Amino acid sequence: MPSKAKDANAQLQEWVQKGLKPDEQARQVGMWLQSAKPYILHWAEDIGCIRNLNEKADALNDFFKNGVGQLSQEDRSAFRDALCQAADIKSAQWTERVKSLNGHKKKKEEDDDEPIFSTGGWLFEHFTALEYDPDEDRTYFAVRFPDGHVEDRLERVKIQDRKYVPIPSNNIIRKRVILLPSGLTELRDEKDLLFAIKAHNARYFDFGADETFEQLCMIYPFFTYLARQFRTVPYLRALGDYGTGKSRLLKTIGPICYQPIMTNAGSSASSLFRILDLFTNSTLVLDEADFNNSDEASMIGKILNGGNEKGQPILRSEKNEMGNFDAAAFDVFGPKIIGMRKDFQDQATTSRCLTKEMLPIQPHPRIPLDLPPVEVYEQECLGLRNALTTYMLHNVQKDCQVDLGAIDRAMDSRTAQVTVSLLTVMKSEQGRDLVRAYLKNVTEERKGERYATFTARVLEGIMLAWAWGPVSDRPEDEHRIYLKDISDATNQVVDEQNRQMGELEEEEEDGKGKKSYKAKSRKIAHTMRTYLNLKTIRATDGTPEYKGTNYVNMSMEEERVRGLCERWAVAWRERGSVQRPVVIDFNKSSPGITQLRNEWNGMLPGGGS
Repeated sequence: MPSKAKDANAQLQEWVQKGLKPDEQARQVGMWLQSAKPYILHWAEDIGCIRNLNEKADALNDFFKNGVGQLSQEDRSAFRDALCQAADIKSAQWTERVKSLNGHKKKKEEDDDEPIFSTGGWLFEHFTALEYDPDEDRTYFAVRFPDGHVEDRLERVKIQDRKYVPIPSNNIIRKRVILLPSGLTELRDEKDLLFAIKAHNARYFDFGADETFEQLCMIYPFFTYLARQFRTVPYLRALGDYGTGKSRLLKTIGPICYQPIMTNAGSSASSLFRILDLFTNSTLVLDEADFNNSDEASMIGKILNGGNEKGQPILRSEKNEMGNFDAAAFDVFGPKIIGMRKDFQDQATTSRCLTKEMLPIQPHPRIPLDLPPVEVYEQECLGLRNALTTYMLHNVQKDCQVDLGAIDRAMDSRTAQVTVSLLTVMKSEQGRDLVRAYLKNVTEERKGERYATFTARVLEGIMLAWAWGPVSDRPEDEHRIYLKDISDATNQVVDEQNRQMGELEEEEEDGKGKKSYKAKSRKIAHTMRTYLNLKTIRATDGTPEYKGTNYVNMSMEEERVRGLCERWAVAWRERGSVQRPVVIDFNKSSPGITQLRNEWNGMLPGGGS
């Protein structure tokens, strides 16, 4: 039984007076500790005696925060029943308060994590879209989680123990350089969204009788929300002089695209590199894209040439903190809508575009001369952006298998490459037919442009020389087209075309007595090598007339030449289908003519006998 000593010092003096050894003193203290109640149990008993509910609630808050909260998980489980009985609370109350306590700790831990700022996109298996509330001047996330459910207006999202937060509002967002959705709406199907886009376009732009282009302008804004899932994306381009409606078209369809970046030729190439890399997969809406500065034009050309295919970042030099230059990669992939007066000098850039040549027409009276006030028009476009963003969150994929079966094999390969994603997005067969019709027209136009070049004349010359047949009965000549024949055939083709066009040139001779406008074999060989990728081989055998000249080996190049004929709109000719023209060489004579010439020379003064 414990003694009645008033404190530990008095108890120690009592044991010394009784002659109690230190080991016995320690054993006695251990027995007291084992039989004593824990302090937290006394604390709970004190709370259990409180009858005022408000006072008891405050006491419990302090008890769980500073008492239970300091216990380990094992001690909480061990003391749970005793503490509930002592504090006069039910086990359900204990569970709820412990959950709240854990949630407080978790929230505190999350707040302590270093945030990672993001502008949206795929974050592992989560897809995030950036939202902006202009009234609050704050940005949020709309998130599709791996299980498919979607949440809106999130301030943060925790993914694989990392805290991602939306990039804070900045000058680019406030000044409406980039237009973001403000929130999600009720999910609408594809048909309703396409109809809403078509109605919006028809309200502010007159497409006239061009139903195909009207259909494309309905599809393209819808497509921009799903473009990130494709490997290649096409650009939409309005080409024409001032006053033809280019800017109106861009202002009509641009603001309803995915995260449109509204800019013009006044923007520097450097700023475009950075904003496209920051807001990945956004839609660049570039008006007046006729850059006069050659350096700027070169940089913009790199953005356009490298921005239509995923995984092709552009490398540039960036100065680091030490003043040295490091290589920096800029991702400029994404849809682009372009307005310009003159065509690109680089045909490769042109081939990436779905182009509408704008003509000066009088718009329909229903089309307003000017767009509505900025706030009114912005709200209208914002509603469409919100609806399209909602559709995107429910339907976007990381990667999408394109529908190659929808492509006509006769279509120009580059056109097919950049537009197969458009056809994949289209679900209705009627819409696909309209897109196919437009793409077929584009292919024929590009073939026509190629056919008007000298390269096409050379290819026609190759076909004509091939159709003349072999130059001899030698087996080696069966699959050879000699450069000499190609040169003659090309000049015949050019002369015939000039005659048909009424452009026959006068037969002016140069100092050597040859027609000055005839194409030389050297120029034709250069054209074949540079533009047709056809190589010639030097002949070390053959007839005296052709030995030592160059030839094309059709046994190796026939398949390539057939493909070139399709690309350049040149008709294929079968071997031996055209009779070779007879050429009289006045430098050569028959034996009889030679004898007469010799006899005549002998009759001249000073001649032979």
